[in-house]
Amino acid sequence: MERADFWRLVEGARVEAGSDTERVAQVLLRCLRDLSPTEIEQFQELWEQAQDELYCWPVHDAATLLLGPLDDDALLAVQDWIVSHGRRTMRRVQEDPDSLVELVRDRHNARIDWFCGLAMEAHIAATGRPFNVDRADGPDEPAGTPAEMTDETRVRQQFPRLTAYLDDNPWIKRAWDGAAA
Repeated sequence: MERADFWRLVEGARVEAGSDTERVAQVLLRCLRDLSPTEIEQFQELWEQAQDELYCWPVHDAATLLLGPLDDDALLAVQDWIVSHGRRTMRRVQEDPDSLVELVRDRHNARIDWFCGLAMEAHIAATGRPFNVDRADGPDEPAGTPAEMTDETRVRQQFPRLTAYLDDNPWIKRAWDGAAA
């Protein structure tokens, strides 16, 4: 499977399901079940590569502002959530993590693990057995340098759109208040 085919599947699922992220996962699973076992494994490899591309401090910090503190599992779910919105969205978030605010209407789905295991489930349906999980080790630590999340002035400079969103939604805890770090 080529990268372009991967993105066609992901973006096609998003187009079919619209803004319903849970439905995107269902459509994607249905599409994966139509692939050969080899293609399913290749899809999983490309999904993991996309996750690794989002594993950086600026994206982590932006997600923390939008969603609150993230442990490793929650961060993985957020990476999946971003990937599920397609190549353009993923690239935009990589280049400008502050653009994560554009996904605010779907923020309730960001921590939900809709996508983990879809390829494995499709492979089991196709072959009756799981594929070998020989994932190449991704990075141990996020790339880049973490923001000083307790420095409100710097956070506002680095993430003006996200902090404006927080200003409009005072019920969300702020990292610089020590409520989310």
